[in-house]
Amino acid sequence: MSRKMKQISPLESQRGAVLLTSLLILLILSLLAISSMQSTTMQERMVLAQKEGYQAMEGAELALREAENAIDGLASPANIGTLEGFYDTGTAPRGDNVFASGNWSSDTNSVAVSIPTEDGNPIYSESPRYMVEYIGDAQVAVGTESSDINMSGYTHETGASTAKAFRIVARGTGATGQSERILEEYYRREF
Repeated sequence: MSRKMKQISPLESQRGAVLLTSLLILLILSLLAISSMQSTTMQERMVLAQKEGYQAMEGAELALREAENAIDGLASPANIGTLEGFYDTGTAPRGDNVFASGNWSSDTNSVAVSIPTEDGNPIYSESPRYMVEYIGDAQVAVGTESSDINMSGYTHETGASTAKAFRIVARGTGATGQSERILEEYYRREF
């Protein structure tokens, strides 16, 4: 019995290799595309978080300006502790207590600023807020030495005034409320 062997041409034997090579290249390209999409998604999240942080900072700065305007509107610092969001010397929250959520949700502890809008939509998820603490006479410190900046020997008729210092703490959040910024400023005003 003789068998006839069919000869396989080199072209026919490579058909499977071409298919396998094509599938490997397709797999590699798919993995690169998925990796690129994940990277793009991560970058988008980082940009949104940065934008949210900037908005929170702007909200806190808005609250600082409003607090300065409120201080400028005072006739005197007498009885300042009776105003909502204003504290007498040494009674305002300090250190870690500044971050307590109760300070920023109560109208007696802090003052809410009206939320600006864009196309009828509020810019911030929460109203920026501030609290003001009366410090007393303004002083200048250089190294370990401090000095009262108020001039003595002058009267009201000669243009003398008394500079008083205030500590302002302001809080702002971003559009989604995922970011929070708290700023502290010392402000001086003459009475």
